[in-house]
Amino acid sequence: MHRTAAALAIALLLHCAHAPQAATAALPAASTTSAPANEELVDHSGDSPQTAIAVPEDSPEGGVTFENDWIFQQYGRFRRTGGGTGTLEGRRYNVVKIELASGEKKTVYFDITELWAKSLNE
Repeated sequence: MHRTAAALAIALLLHCAHAPQAATAALPAASTTSAPANEELVDHSGDSPQTAIAVPEDSPEGGVTFENDWIFQQYGRFRRTGGGTGTLEGRRYNVVKIELASGEKKTVYFDITELWAKSLNE
C-alpha cells in the first residue's frame, strides 16, 4: 500500500512539473493616484453661487415651495433662520440660511434669475 501511495505521489509530482503553465495576465501597475478623499465625494449642489440650484421659472409661490422641497430632500428636517436676495455676475440668487435637526447650520443658494425675469414681465 505504501508503494502505491508513493508511486501515485511521484506520478502526480511529475505530471505537475511537466504540465504547461497557464498564461498569467500581467497585473496592472499600481495606480499612483489616491482614492478621492471623503470631502471630494460630497454633493456641493447649492453650496455657493457657482453651484446654485436653478429654480424653474414656472415655480408657484415665488419658488419658495420648490426651495423648501429641495432643502428637505437634500438634508431632511430643517428650519429657515434667515436669508435674502442678491445678484452676482448678472444672475439673481436667493440665499437661504437654515439649521438642520442636528443643529448644523448651512447656507443654500438658489438661482432665481429666470423666475425673477418672468415675474417682471407679468
